[in-house]
Amino acid sequence: MSLTDTGAAAATATEEIPSWHKIVGISLAVSSALFIGASYVLKKRGLLDANATDGKKPGDGYSYLKKPLWWVGLFLMLFGEICNTAAYAFSPAVIVTPMGAGSVVISAVLSQIFLGERLDFSAKIGCLQCVLGAILLALNGPSTNATTTLASFWEFAIAPVFLGYAGLNVLVLLFLMVYAVRKWGDKHPIVHISICSLIGAFVVTAAQGLGAAIVYTASTPNDNQFKQWSMYPLIAFVLLSGVLQINYLNKALNIFSTAVVTPIYYVCFTTSTLICSTVLFRSLQFPSTIAAVSCGIAFMVIVGGVSLL
Repeated sequence: MSLTDTGAAAATATEEIPSWHKIVGISLAVSSALFIGASYVLKKRGLLDANATDGKKPGDGYSYLKKPLWWVGLFLMLFGEICNTAAYAFSPAVIVTPMGAGSVVISAVLSQIFLGERLDFSAKIGCLQCVLGAILLALNGPSTNATTTLASFWEFAIAPVFLGYAGLNVLVLLFLMVYAVRKWGDKHPIVHISICSLIGAFVVTAAQGLGAAIVYTASTPNDNQFKQWSMYPLIAFVLLSGVLQINYLNKALNIFSTAVVTPIYYVCFTTSTLICSTVLFRSLQFPSTIAAVSCGIAFMVIVGGVSLL
């Protein structure tokens, strides 16, 4: 199957996708933000309790595994990620990923209540901006995904441009993990967060293909995508990369405050995901130029709001 044929097939398939898919995708994305935002705070509380108990340097050891609050936070995060993965099956990354600003808002509010971290007036304005930006994005974002089947997803994934982009990211990740973490990891949150963001971007794009294939299987039982062997390497990649992503996010939360980690992580993760998704699918499918501009403005409003938190 040629890339042109695949693109045409994907375009035909997306035209048949019901309009309610966008509503379902946004609802799942918002639910995901709620669960993940709460998980940050619970995991941070568990980490603080563990540090107080064993007296170790933040970021060292795994004594937090003995804290029930950390596990509750982990399960909330996993449930949120499941909702997030499902959201990518119904809506494109350009809508779902920026909706993660909701987790920043929830985390900021709960951090003030449970961690004693101060939420000043500018932070409250930032929360309002995030909500307004998310609403603007939901109203103007595209309704369809660029891929619906495993065949079309892998056709995009093995394209030379994306393979080159993926290779560059692997080199950057190796530098960050092997050298930067030891040299600057304890001083600058951007080190661990960059690792989380770069890995997370590939998890999201893989989850987008996986979720779309699952929805396609449910709507077209005669073409079961689970019968294709290429489904299972994709599942393994999502699971293993997700664990690695959580590990480095955990280290960032252990060393730095939630108020610092969450906003930086949101901006880095969202930017990385949008770039990765654009390179992979080589397009952003907006219904009109006005809608595209409105989404761009919405994203900047959200980023401005996050920076105030």
